[in-house]
Amino acid sequence: MNTVRIPAVSPRQEGEREPDLTSMYVIHRAMLADLRRLIEVLGATAPLTGGGNQAARAYAASVLTEVHHHHANEDDLLWPIVERTAGHAVDLSPYTDDHQALGPVLDRCRAALHGDRHVLKRALAELLGFLDEHIAEEESGLFPIISRFVPYEAYAWAEKQIAKRASFGQLSFTAPWLLRHATEDEAERLLAGAGAPLRILVALVRGRYARRERATFG
Repeated sequence: MNTVRIPAVSPRQEGEREPDLTSMYVIHRAMLADLRRLIEVLGATAPLTGGGNQAARAYAASVLTEVHHHHANEDDLLWPIVERTAGHAVDLSPYTDDHQALGPVLDRCRAALHGDRHVLKRALAELLGFLDEHIAEEESGLFPIISRFVPYEAYAWAEKQIAKRASFGQLSFTAPWLLRHATEDEAERLLAGAGAPLRILVALVRGRYARRERATFG
């Protein structure tokens, strides 16, 4: 249940600063890219054994957590802001309906984490197909509406609330994971918007993430 009080907010006026959607673009790219990489690893001819098998399943579990939290945060924090500022310009029901349909797909992926790798591969492929279409529609249909109507400060507030929700353990994966999939310019913007504690965390855990990535993908 969402216990955060959503602030009163008015639509962005022409000439006012637009929201920075960098983190949204990067997390979308990260989810799709790593699902594709996991599907490739799980579908390889050579069997996954020992540490590689465990690493791939653990990495998949982390990506599934990111997918879940990303869409829950949209429902609880971002969509209410969009509704208050752009409700006259967009119908959010297709996006919220997609989020409802996502739940069973994620459940099948989680159930497959500890079973046959080909079952896990098929489950992740189903998730990839779902997200590929959902993200394309969101970025083409909704992002321009957010840029036009949501004030910079309101969007930044939602991002801060999302960061507050994340546990230390989750941030230890999320922060270096996003930077891994960001361009140099995007990484600079992400770090500029982060507080000093998060920048320190990134410095501490980036090496650990890199080792996880190598263990999973080689």
